[in-house]
Amino acid sequence: MDIRIKRTLALLFAMTTAAASFSAWQNVPAPAEAKTLEEIEKEKKEKQEQINKKKEQLAALADDLSKKAQYEQTLKEQIELINGKMLLIDTQLQNLHVDMEDTETQIAALEEQIDTQKKQVEKDRELFKKRIRAMYVHGNDGILSALVGATSFYDVLSRIDIVKRISKHDNEIIERLRKEIRELQKSEQDLTSNLQSLNIQETEMGVLYGEFKSSQDELSAASAQNGTEMQIIMDRQADVKVQIAADQKSMDELAEEEEKIIAEAIAKAEAERKAKEEAERKAKEEKERKEREEKERKAKEEAEKKAKQEAERKAKEEAERKAKEEAERKAAEEAAKKKAVTAAPQQQTPTTVTTAAPAPAPAVTQAPAVTQAPATTKAPVVTQAPATQPTQTNPTPDYQGGKLSWPAPGYYRISSGFGPRWGTHHSGIDIIGSTSAINGAAACAAASGTVILVKGGCSHNFGKNYNCGCNGGYGNYVIISHGNGMYTLYAHLARATVSQGQSVTVGQQIGVIGSTGHSTGPHLHFEVRIGGNSTSNRVDPEAYLF
Repeated sequence: MDIRIKRTLALLFAMTTAAASFSAWQNVPAPAEAKTLEEIEKEKKEKQEQINKKKEQLAALADDLSKKAQYEQTLKEQIELINGKMLLIDTQLQNLHVDMEDTETQIAALEEQIDTQKKQVEKDRELFKKRIRAMYVHGNDGILSALVGATSFYDVLSRIDIVKRISKHDNEIIERLRKEIRELQKSEQDLTSNLQSLNIQETEMGVLYGEFKSSQDELSAASAQNGTEMQIIMDRQADVKVQIAADQKSMDELAEEEEKIIAEAIAKAEAERKAKEEAERKAKEEKERKEREEKERKAKEEAEKKAKQEAERKAKEEAERKAKEEAERKAAEEAAKKKAVTAAPQQQTPTTVTTAAPAPAPAVTQAPAVTQAPATTKAPVVTQAPATQPTQTNPTPDYQGGKLSWPAPGYYRISSGFGPRWGTHHSGIDIIGSTSAINGAAACAAASGTVILVKGGCSHNFGKNYNCGCNGGYGNYVIISHGNGMYTLYAHLARATVSQGQSVTVGQQIGVIGSTGHSTGPHLHFEVRIGGNSTSNRVDPEAYLF
């Protein structure tokens, strides 16, 4: 049985003790125990409220931690995205650097080619200048010499053409070199322009990389701050869990103290109940003995009175008989005297007298039969009366074992049996109907006995998945003692229909089935205890029902 149920039992025993009409229970220091239990219950309630608040804190911290974890995941995703972009920019920058290096190499090569070409042009130009200067110094001697040396006009023309070709060739070489220089310079300009473009791209990408790096730093700082806050929340959770464990330990200590007080209260109440029953039994036996003795005395007086009356009657009858006999004798003598002188047949008179005298004898012999009848008829009545009386009035008949009667007639479905349930131990069986029709049905005594506890006051008669706190979660309930250390408990009643101290018979209704206390729906919670009314004596009710 739950500790709260035991506490309730002890409180009820204490209050019943204080209000009992018999002196034995009035002398029990119940108020002190009740006050101690109330103080313990108050402290337990405060501890439970603290635990509930701290559990709410844990739930809130868990919610905050979940949000922080989601935020951390978002930050990580953003950091990974920026890292990817920075990696892409870094790759592009590396490619740009390669392109820039290639361009710079190409520009250097072009510059070298341009320089070489310029040198060649300058060389050719110097050669051409030497030729012009020679032609100027020598006039047209060269041509004339060429013409003079000609053997024919054709030869002259040929020589003139050769001179022109040489001049033209020199001009073409110079022009070609200049053209190549211009083309090389154009390529150099294009490469320089491309290099500038690459530099601009490098600068832009460097700025973008810096922006991403700044965002990365901000996100990393936010992630670090978020991680610190998450650690603070986890540290707070650990602190709250330690506090809850400490409060729960205090609750367990209070429960142990309460268990001890309750066990002592129940043991004392049970002992006092048995003492009261024993005193009542002895008082009743004494009363019956006195009544029996009084009846025997009256019967004896009545018998003596009747015997005396009978003796007086018999004496009177005897006197009357003797008087009658004397009168008859005298009459006979008188008649005999009158007839003696007349005839001899007068001798028959004695015979007549002799036969007439025994006539009262039957009356004498019948008198004893009448006087003996009262004595023989009343004695058995007196001795038999007390023999049956104790059995009819015994408030707590001894339980002789055997099967118990079903406590919820008409409803035989067990929704939850005895044993482990929901991580705890279910101390009885839960009886329900196929529908909610069991609500309002009769809860009946499983065996004859005495009601030792009736606990009411719970008005929460409806299905609920939480403990309303009434009577330790049992709601309204009844406990019956069946003798020989057997007890049965009937819980979650809408109301009880019996009172404490009342004797009940097997099958008698003791309450109305409902859903008070910690009950998810209408049902009857039924417990059996063997060897005493304590938590260690709860057994499987099905072993006694089937």
